[in-house]
Amino acid sequence: MGTVVYEKDVKGSLKTDPWVRLSKLLICKSSVGAQQISMGINISEPGSGIPCHKHDHSEEALYCIEGHGRLTMGTGEVYDIVPGTAFWNPIGVEHTLENIGDTPLKVVWAYAPPLPDHLK
Repeated sequence: MGTVVYEKDVKGSLKTDPWVRLSKLLICKSSVGAQQISMGINISEPGSGIPCHKHDHSEEALYCIEGHGRLTMGTGEVYDIVPGTAFWNPIGVEHTLENIGDTPLKVVWAYAPPLPDHLK
């Protein structure tokens, strides 16, 4: 049987280094028992974002629901991110997402397989 999670009920974790952003883990082992995927939302304030990083063992899919961002991939490709944009990061590719708008940038993300700390 499936499970419903409401974003408003998830406190999330505030990350401040190097940019301020709120990350809410919505679907994971501890919340719904998910073993093969994890999903959440990231909210970055204007001038902030998700710093350059990569995932060595997981693919990542993201979908913008609000705001205006700039995605830079490790290969040097740069993309304009607006509501309705979906993007995918393969295993091992560095990427950065900057909020270049004047409102919060909200993106839904999913990892497959889940990141190790999503399996606790």
